[in-house]
Amino acid sequence: MPVVGMLKGSIFIALSCYLSLSFFPSLHLIPPVRRVPPRFSIPPTSHEIMPGGSVNITCVAVGSPMPYVKWMINSEDLTPEDEMPVGRNVLELNSVRESANYTCVAMSSLGIIEAVAQITVKSLPKPPGTPMVTETTATSVTITWDSGNPDPVSYYIIQYRAKSPDSKFETMDGITTTRYSIGGLYPNTEYEIRVSAFNTIGQGPPSEPVETRTGEQAPASPPRNIQARIISQNTMMVRWDEPEEPNGQIKGYRVYYTMDPSQPMSLWQIHNVQDSIITTIQSLVASETYTIRVLAFTSVGDGPFSDPIDVVVLQGVPGQPTKFQVGAVSDTSIELTWEPAYEKEGIVNYELRYKEGNFGSQVTKKFGPTASYVIEGLRPNMEYFFSLAAISNKGIGAFTNEISQKTLQASM
Repeated sequence: MPVVGMLKGSIFIALSCYLSLSFFPSLHLIPPVRRVPPRFSIPPTSHEIMPGGSVNITCVAVGSPMPYVKWMINSEDLTPEDEMPVGRNVLELNSVRESANYTCVAMSSLGIIEAVAQITVKSLPKPPGTPMVTETTATSVTITWDSGNPDPVSYYIIQYRAKSPDSKFETMDGITTTRYSIGGLYPNTEYEIRVSAFNTIGQGPPSEPVETRTGEQAPASPPRNIQARIISQNTMMVRWDEPEEPNGQIKGYRVYYTMDPSQPMSLWQIHNVQDSIITTIQSLVASETYTIRVLAFTSVGDGPFSDPIDVVVLQGVPGQPTKFQVGAVSDTSIELTWEPAYEKEGIVNYELRYKEGNFGSQVTKKFGPTASYVIEGLRPNMEYFFSLAAISNKGIGAFTNEISQKTLQASM
C-alpha cells in the first residue's frame, strides 16, 4: 500500500476517536459489570440459653447482585416470601423451650448458600448410669459410674442410706469425678446408693440405685443381759442376749469363768459355745463363788467382754440380780431398780449394801421381794456406792457389781 494511503487511514482513525471522546465524554467512565455469588459476611452464631429465654440471630450476606436472606427451621420457612429482606435478616426468638437448628439461606441469581445456628436450651442433666461397686470394706464402699450426659456437668451428688424402714438418705455433693469411696459406714450393713448430676440449671434425676453390703468386723459391743443359775451341785447354766452391734454374723461365744477374778483373762477357764445363747458349765467347786464374762466373735475376730457377774455354787441360791441401776434422785434420796435373775428362784428377801464415799461405813438393809427400793436420809451432794443380792431359803446369792450415784445439791 502507498505510504500516503496509510497515513490517511491513521489520521482518520485518530480523528474518529477524538470526535467520539469530545462529543460522548461518558463513554470512558462506564466500567464493566462484575457479578459475584453470595457469601456470608456475618454468618449466624450458635447460642445457649435458659429455658423460656429469648435470643436474636443475625445473618448478613453480600454479593452482586445482593442476595435475599431468609430463615428456615427444618423445611419450614420462617421468613414470608414477600417480606424477604436483602442482605441482612435478624431472627427474633422468644420463650424458647426446646433446642433446635436454624438455617440462614442467602440466594441470588448466582447461587444459594446456607449456614446453621444451633440454639441450645439448657436443661437439667440426665441421670447418670447405675453405679457399680468396685470395692467394699467393713466401713466403706467404692463406686464408679458413667456420666450419662453428653454435655459437661458441674459436679455429682451421691445419696446413700442403710436399707431399713426408717433410714434417710445422706448426701455428699461437690464430687467432680466418676469414682468415689463412701466412708464412715456401719459394718455388715446393706446400703442403697444412687448418683445424680448437677449443672447450671440444677440437680437432675438420680440414677438407678445399687445395693451392696459392707464387710464384717469383730463385734463392737458385748453380749447383753448375762445371767447365771446353779442347776445342780456342781453345774451352772449361763444365758445371754446377742450384742447390740454384732458387725457381722455371730459365729459363736466364749464364756470365761474363774474363782479368782484378779487373775489375767488369759488364765480364766474358757467354755466355747456355737449356735446358742445358753449353755451349761459343769465340774464347778461347790460353795465357791465364780465370776463370769462372755464375748461374741465373728469370722473377723472377738468382740469385747461383758461386764462380770458372780454366782455362788449352791443349788437353790438365787442368781445375781440383773439390770441393777439408779432411778429417781433427790438431794436426800436415791431410788434403785433391778430385775431378778430368774422368776422361779423362791426369793424371800434382798440384801442391799451401800456406803457414803469410798471410805464411808457400810450400811446393810434387808427387805422383801420387790423390783425397786428408795434409800432415804442421805446427805446432799454426796456420792454413794451400792450393791445388791437376792436371798432364798437356801441362802444368799452373789452381790451385783457396785454402782454409784451422787445426790443432788440441797435446794435453797
